[in-house]
Amino acid sequence: MCLMRGILSGKALAYLEHALKSKSGNPNARIVDYFDVAAGTGVGGVFTAMIFATKGQDRPIFKADDTWRFLADQGKRFYRPSSASSSGSFLKRIFKGGSGSGSTGAASGGLEKAVKEMFTEKGRSLTLRDTLKPVLIPCYDLSSAAPFLFSRADALETESFDFRLWEVCRATSSEPGLFDPVLMRSVDGQTRCVAVDGGLGMSNPTAAAITHVLHNKQEFPFVRGVEDLLVLSLGTGQL
Repeated sequence: MCLMRGILSGKALAYLEHALKSKSGNPNARIVDYFDVAAGTGVGGVFTAMIFATKGQDRPIFKADDTWRFLADQGKRFYRPSSASSSGSFLKRIFKGGSGSGSTGAASGGLEKAVKEMFTEKGRSLTLRDTLKPVLIPCYDLSSAAPFLFSRADALETESFDFRLWEVCRATSSEPGLFDPVLMRSVDGQTRCVAVDGGLGMSNPTAAAITHVLHNKQEFPFVRGVEDLLVLSLGTGQL
């Protein structure tokens, strides 16, 4: 996970939401009000869950501005400096793209704790069903050696494909060498995977979103082809 690129993408989302509020004249406007589906992997997967998650099936929990602030405020949990290091050396480790300690355990624990706090409400873990509109967040399943796609549509059909949002975020962000793989089970325990970074198997989640819309006439009955789509893609990968 590249922290700085993620922060920049979060800033872009915050600017977009501010523009939507200004243009619509609605101070409570959110990105979810104007987009019908969201997809993302890694940092993008975390952002997808944040801006589409809800606690009451009414309004999203987080504002777009919360996305980049989450990374800026909680980044120290993922890239922990040693006790003798300064904030300057901490920033150097971030720009190098690693935790600096050679151990993935502390970083994994920090990431897990941070996302669990975000998506837990009064002791209940929010799941894929607790999103306002379709979301698609991939990971790579080491147990089957194939990509695995967390989908709200699948979760609504059966609990066997409904997963806790904090685990989804933990899974899609588990970049090898920085974070440990995560063993995941659906809320009914019937589906399991050993998940790592979604970018390994699906580096272009935008394509997954387009395919989902074009082949899901139940959710998108008026979409006849790509000419009916308007796509916004924010990349955090290397060019």
